[in-house]
Amino acid sequence: MQTKLLRVRRVRDLGGDSFALEIDGPIPTTLPGQFFMLRTERHWPVLLPRPFSLFDRAADGSWGSFLIKVAGPGTKALVEQRTGEGVHVTGPLGRPFSDDVLEPVCIAGGIGLAPFLSLARRYRELGRPLPRLLFGGRNQAALAGIEDFAGIARVFASTDDGSHGFHGLVTQLLDSLLVSKVVQPGETVFCCGPDRMMHAVAKLCEQRGLRCFLSLETYMACGFGVCNGCTVEVQGPRFHGWPYSKACQDGPVYESCELSLH
Repeated sequence: MQTKLLRVRRVRDLGGDSFALEIDGPIPTTLPGQFFMLRTERHWPVLLPRPFSLFDRAADGSWGSFLIKVAGPGTKALVEQRTGEGVHVTGPLGRPFSDDVLEPVCIAGGIGLAPFLSLARRYRELGRPLPRLLFGGRNQAALAGIEDFAGIARVFASTDDGSHGFHGLVTQLLDSLLVSKVVQPGETVFCCGPDRMMHAVAKLCEQRGLRCFLSLETYMACGFGVCNGCTVEVQGPRFHGWPYSKACQDGPVYESCELSLH
């Protein structure tokens, strides 16, 4: 983990109040699912930094980007940065998705898309099969960033209103791909997005015989285990009987069976 003051390269408007904040490096090697804590150098309007998964990274680490949806004063300050302005960047932090899964089924909602672009680029560099990406949103505008996956993933989109791709929820899309055998029982799902969506995906995976890993979008204040602000209820041998876990250290990626999903 390192903290560096880096400079903004550009802010790319992806539509739907979502932006790719591109920052000149060096950006250290980062595995899909790991995250960074960000705050602006000047005029930071809130007390604490904000966590973001790495969205993209140049092969040589000369720049990286973070997928940000404007939700409050902190995210607004980040996307309003201009070229050359400074951002404090701390990371990489956290536990990534397993690198042993050769053909994952990636399921994303909203800015939960972020870890899967770096995953798709990594798989291409390693000569692995293109990952399958299921990306769901309320409407076409909510699928911000989907164009960046052209040629590096097999993309299946769904919208609640039918404005783009499959008409329905992303869980219904997964069900349809199981019926058509694009996805097979016994395969592994990587999922990141809103809590309700991830709970629904985890439940469906359990019913359909899929292994499921979730990257939690839990609120984090420090990112490295000091504040206890990202505590989640857990179960299983990895935690040696302790019922709570710090998502910034033991996560943000957990196998769904490790979480007490209510």
